[in-house]
Amino acid sequence: MKYSTNHFLWENSASRDFSSGSCYNLFLVLRGTGLFCCGDTILSAGQADLILFKPGERGTLRFSGAHPPFELIRVSLPAETLADLSDGETDLAAAIGVVPFRQASVRPDSEIYMLLKSLARKLLTLPNENSAFGAALFEHGILQMFVVLALRACRQAERHQAPASRHHLMLDEVFLYIQAHLQEEITLKQLEQQFYVSHEHISREFKRQTGQTLHRYIVRARLDRCCLYIEQGYPLTEVYKMGGFGGYNHFFRAFKKEYGMTPREYFGSTRADAHG
Repeated sequence: MKYSTNHFLWENSASRDFSSGSCYNLFLVLRGTGLFCCGDTILSAGQADLILFKPGERGTLRFSGAHPPFELIRVSLPAETLADLSDGETDLAAAIGVVPFRQASVRPDSEIYMLLKSLARKLLTLPNENSAFGAALFEHGILQMFVVLALRACRQAERHQAPASRHHLMLDEVFLYIQAHLQEEITLKQLEQQFYVSHEHISREFKRQTGQTLHRYIVRARLDRCCLYIEQGYPLTEVYKMGGFGGYNHFFRAFKKEYGMTPREYFGSTRADAHG
C-alpha cells in the first residue's frame, strides 16, 4: 500500500517548505504553535490542529522557536490508496473532495484528536513490524481508521482558514503569545496591552474565528500540555504547575471534564500503552 509517514521536530525557530505533490497530505500537530503560509492564506498550526493539503498544494511552515518545541506528523496518501481503503459504503477519495478548500486547518474534538495522535504515532512504527502476525491487515486497519477520523474532523470542526491580513495575523500572534505564556496568568487586559487592541475586540474576534471563548482555548491548551508532560512521565504533583494551573483541584476538575477521566487514570493508561 502506497503512503508515507514523516515525523518532524523543531526546538529552534525554523521555516520549511512543504509540497503535497500528487498526494493528499494530512499534518497532525502534536505540540507547539506555528503558522502555515500558503500564498494568500494563513493556516493555524497549533497543538491539536489537523491540516489538510490536497494534491498540487504547497505551503511554508514557520515556527518562532517558542516553548514548547514544534512537533508534527505528516501522512501522505495518493488517490489510489484512498480507493484501496474505501469500501462499498464509503468512498474516501470522494469524501476528501467534499472538503471545500485546497488547504484547510481544523481543530478536532478532544476524543478524535487523542485517537489520531495514537494512530499517527503507530503509523511511524509500522515499518518495523512487517514480520508480525497479520502485518498487512493491521496496517490497512490503522491507516483506514486514521483517514476516517481525519475526515470526520474536517467535516465537523470549525475551520481556521482566513485570508492573509493584519486582522487575522493579529489573532495568530495571540495564539503564539498564549502558547509562550501558558505557565503564567493570561488575561484579556494583558492581551490588550500586548497587542494595542481592545480586549472586547480580541474576545469577540477570538470567539468568531475559533468558535470558542479565549478562556476555553487557554484551558484546553494547558490541558494539552499537561497530557504531554504526563506522557513524558512527570509526576502529577508537578504537571499541573508546569501546565499553568494555579492549583491541583482546578486542574483535576478541568481534566476530568475535558477527557472523561482523572489525571491519574490518564497517567495509568499511558503507562499501560507504553508497556503494551
